[in-house]
Amino acid sequence: MKKAIFVLAVMIMGVGCAKQDDMEVTTPVAVAPEVEEMAASDGPDAYYEYLWCNEGEDFSQEKFAELTSNWNAVIDGLDAPALAAFGYIPRGAEIEGYDGLWVLRWNSKSDSAAGWEAFAASEAGQAHEATYTSVLACGSEVGVNRFGFNAYIPQSMPASFTGEPAPYFLTNTFCAFNDGKGPEDLRKVVMGEYLPLLATASETNPESSYWFMIGAPDFEERISGPFDFNWINYWQTVKEGEASSATFAASEDGQAVMASLGEVATCQDPQGWDGYLVRSNVDA
Repeated sequence: MKKAIFVLAVMIMGVGCAKQDDMEVTTPVAVAPEVEEMAASDGPDAYYEYLWCNEGEDFSQEKFAELTSNWNAVIDGLDAPALAAFGYIPRGAEIEGYDGLWVLRWNSKSDSAAGWEAFAASEAGQAHEATYTSVLACGSEVGVNRFGFNAYIPQSMPASFTGEPAPYFLTNTFCAFNDGKGPEDLRKVVMGEYLPLLATASETNPESSYWFMIGAPDFEERISGPFDFNWINYWQTVKEGEASSATFAASEDGQAVMASLGEVATCQDPQGWDGYLVRSNVDA
């Protein structure tokens, strides 16, 4: 019931590889982010942080809308790097540890550090935390309830993906490299097989809103079951996402790419999410 309220409140604001049964989809744990080698020498495209959030005893649609408006006002008043923010609600799963995710998108990790420091030093930020913790409590401890990823975006977000009307749809898949495989093997599949396939598909379906991102974890392993990267797919709607995934899985080209990915990494089943725009100052 509380999760349903969370979904309604957020609305006010406006490919797995081969399956690995013994990996938990609910607990992000990581090894050293070697997958960053897959990117070009100029580094990651963005820095994403995923904050675990739980509804408090004073949670309601009205209070959450008030919290969101006040948070944006606090951010507007900070002398800090720009950021975007999103709310993610899991689809079809009860995830232990949190009701939803508050997602921060920075241009870089250094921007994140500066933004967190500015917020903590701000009287308005401190007042916001004191006022709204009983409404929604979100994590701030790295590796415990706040998880950073260096994000690599091989394919630009298309104009057809706007995130509105909410919700948009995304899936994420945690993957671990197979023995003897590493970032360069993943890069070969993505650049040599997957991107050319997407380019061909876009010629026949230019209105597609699909894009994807690969996240390299930027935190230390804290329990068993490590992963090396997080593959995230985005679509404008769940209907498009489900149809796109089914078409891809049924095609010979799609099966060939999946086979190549399966040789490189072992992945969990994908988890679906409803996505909501909270703040838009930079590209999502």
